[in-house]
Amino acid sequence: MDSGEKASYISSRASSSENLRVKIHTRRPHRKTKTGCLTCKKRKIKCDEARPECDNCINHTLVCAYATSQVPILSPGAALSSSGNLNLNIIDLELLHNYCTSTALTLHRDPATIRLWTITVPQLGFLHDYVLHGILALSALHMGYCFPDRKEFCTEQATLHHKSGLAKATPALSAFAEENASAMYIFSALTCLYTYTTIGQTDESVLGGESSWIFLSRQSYSLIRMADATLRSGPIGPLLKAGERRTRLQNMVADSPAYFLEADRLGELSLLIEERVSDPEAREAYDCAINDMLKIYKVIHSLPEEVREVSDVFRWPFQLKEGFLELLQIPTQECLVIVAYFAMIPEYLSSKWWLEGFGRRLFAKIYPLIDEEHLSWIQWPMQQLGVTSEGGFINSSYGTPMEIGS
Repeated sequence: MDSGEKASYISSRASSSENLRVKIHTRRPHRKTKTGCLTCKKRKIKCDEARPECDNCINHTLVCAYATSQVPILSPGAALSSSGNLNLNIIDLELLHNYCTSTALTLHRDPATIRLWTITVPQLGFLHDYVLHGILALSALHMGYCFPDRKEFCTEQATLHHKSGLAKATPALSAFAEENASAMYIFSALTCLYTYTTIGQTDESVLGGESSWIFLSRQSYSLIRMADATLRSGPIGPLLKAGERRTRLQNMVADSPAYFLEADRLGELSLLIEERVSDPEAREAYDCAINDMLKIYKVIHSLPEEVREVSDVFRWPFQLKEGFLELLQIPTQECLVIVAYFAMIPEYLSSKWWLEGFGRRLFAKIYPLIDEEHLSWIQWPMQQLGVTSEGGFINSSYGTPMEIGS
């Protein structure tokens, strides 16, 4: 290469290097994230960091996983405690393992929602001890259901954790802060499941006060109203989105015609109330409760059992008007009859272990409160639930209404 060619070659290389430097320096800046999911990092694409699954993974049907968050380790003295004398032990670890590997899998049918109950909810429990108590209480009930020979012991553990959770959650709810909204919502949901499983053990769990199944069913919806935006943008946001999709389906089905026996029986009950109740406000409250129950039956009859969800049934207590709730506190005979009709609906979800026998135990608590005149009003629920004319269940394992209600 002569001197002229060499000079030309050097000039060309210098020009190329300069262009490369210009390209490097003019590259558009972008924000790097270190908290995206592992799948997006591996694919080297931007992650929107939605939990429990980001949109990229959902759209491409990929497994979405995040690196384990660094949760502060609690000292033994700060571990689960009840009046300061119960520390995390091998029994609690067994209950937590049972929840993650078994109980959580029974709480929903949707895989994404199951992952939330399996992964996200325990993570909330590590940060909020009342949530962890709620998890262990429900797991203990489930373990007792699966292993009858351990039922008595497991029930004791469930009661212990339930009371400890309530003792810690009640002050937190009184001093409600939006940053704790997700934990409070999950604890409320866990408490509902606990109450559905144990209904009938106390009178208060049926009709009265803040421990009743109706009050607790409505509490979760109250939290949504109080902190809607925070909940939707937080770790349980996907759970609420799934609920919205379910509500749209329920509303669509609820507008369909009612061609089934329950519709006729509810219509007959409405006529009885219209004839016997003179107070127009009370009559309206009863009528609204019956119409809302009719919508529940429409949803139940429109969907096969394998796709029915708990929200299809327990949206009814949330929809109850304040006027009906006030009458239920008395309680009036008409309210008791209407709740007796509702007691049949959970039987359509018999595949849920924590609802097994719910309707019969609810009916058993109501039956002794209904007077002679109104016993004729509940003949149809009695037939559907297998209650004999003498007041006992055909299935003797349930005992009689008087026995269960005592």
